[in-house]
Amino acid sequence: MLNVRVGTYGTVMPIAVSVDVLTVDELGPAVSAHFGSQRLFTSGPPPDSSGAYVWSSDPAVLYIGSAASLARRLGDYRKWIAGYDPESDWEVSVVHMLKVHQADVQWVTTSSHDQAKELERRLIEWHRACVGIAPLVVGWEAKADSPREAAERWARKLWLEKHGRSGTLL
Repeated sequence: MLNVRVGTYGTVMPIAVSVDVLTVDELGPAVSAHFGSQRLFTSGPPPDSSGAYVWSSDPAVLYIGSAASLARRLGDYRKWIAGYDPESDWEVSVVHMLKVHQADVQWVTTSSHDQAKELERRLIEWHRACVGIAPLVVGWEAKADSPREAAERWARKLWLEKHGRSGTLL
């Protein structure tokens, strides 16, 4: 169930939305094309090496990310998820979605963090090419001074100009 604002200044109302998403196995052709040979996603204790990871639930892909150290990044996620209580701390976040959907993680190692980031982008675009949208959970690239944050500021400024408003969006 999603809450959707109807019209520019409409009311918020719950609606059911159905979307297609890939499974982890359906990411396989993109992983194989990236490496030039078949590579499989792995689970278990993550290594202290770079790689791309996929959080999924029954077996739908929810989130795709990359890390310089899979052990450190996935360890952080596991701590955040374990300490998060959606009943009292609800917010729109990666951690919220991974917790409420009881997501599991798998990864594939890469030779460098740059290659991991490239594979992450390719997997997201493969997902978009196959089903028309990126995975449902939006990642951390909205950090300060990122290209995504700059694009968000630009869109916000344009929206405010178009609607003759100042301040922040609701």
